[in-house]
Amino acid sequence: MVIVAQLDATRQVLTIYGVTPGVTVVMGGTPLPLPPSPTPTFTSPPTDTATPTLTPSITPTRGPRPPTATPIAYSRGALAGKILFKSTRNGGSLFRPNWFIMNPDGTGIQPLDNAAAEAFAISLESEAFGIENLEPGGQRRVFGERRCPGIGTCLLYILDTTLDAALINSNEDISKGQWFGSPNAVAKDPVWSPTGQYIAFASNHDPGTECVRKSMNIFKGTPTQNPTVRRLTHFCSGGNVGHPSFSGDGSMLVFEADADGLRQLFTVQVGADDTFDYRQTQEQKISDGQSNDWDPLWVK
Repeated sequence: MVIVAQLDATRQVLTIYGVTPGVTVVMGGTPLPLPPSPTPTFTSPPTDTATPTLTPSITPTRGPRPPTATPIAYSRGALAGKILFKSTRNGGSLFRPNWFIMNPDGTGIQPLDNAAAEAFAISLESEAFGIENLEPGGQRRVFGERRCPGIGTCLLYILDTTLDAALINSNEDISKGQWFGSPNAVAKDPVWSPTGQYIAFASNHDPGTECVRKSMNIFKGTPTQNPTVRRLTHFCSGGNVGHPSFSGDGSMLVFEADADGLRQLFTVQVGADDTFDYRQTQEQKISDGQSNDWDPLWVK
């Protein structure tokens, strides 16, 4: 196709000649609108992304947890070496005492469940089934008077666990097997050493010449007929000295005394031979002097 174009400058007419002559295209008049320009889309400038700051991982520090109270097992194996006792501590009274346990030097005091401690104490010192009055090997038991008023004459007895079983398991007064006693003197609370060497007890039969009145003291005696008896304490006053209990190795005794106006717990050495007495030792108070403490049992 041959295209010839002629521009009329006056009319601004462009005549295009091609296959069909005379076809004109008028370019003038109202200009055709320009095609719409695309509406610019606003693009926000890129925001600088802050470089993340790495925070070191910190493990939160927790305070130490409070110690968890270990439940107390009321058994000889679990409490061996401890001293069990009654007290007016923590609101207890002489008629409704609370039970506690401590180390032999008076430290480490812990309150106990009263019912469980009472049952445990009975298992240790029951006359018929406990260990406090039992000879090692179990052949004999030592007893005090079952009805001792604290004045007059109260004797100590040794019974055969087999031959005298009926009497041991009864509440009858003991009328045989006398081991120790003095007229018009009280002997009470006998316990047998776990080594078998001695029987310890409380008595007022030998107050010493330096004491102005008969006072209860702690004694040891050989478990034989005509025993050798030695006084281990030196109390010239105080009417409630008593309730001795041997340590596991038989070398010490714990007992109660009210020498300070309160019932307090003391320990004393037993000694290795029959010549040892209060002149070679001195009782040591392990109570704190703030409450009444009594009926000690050295667990063994």
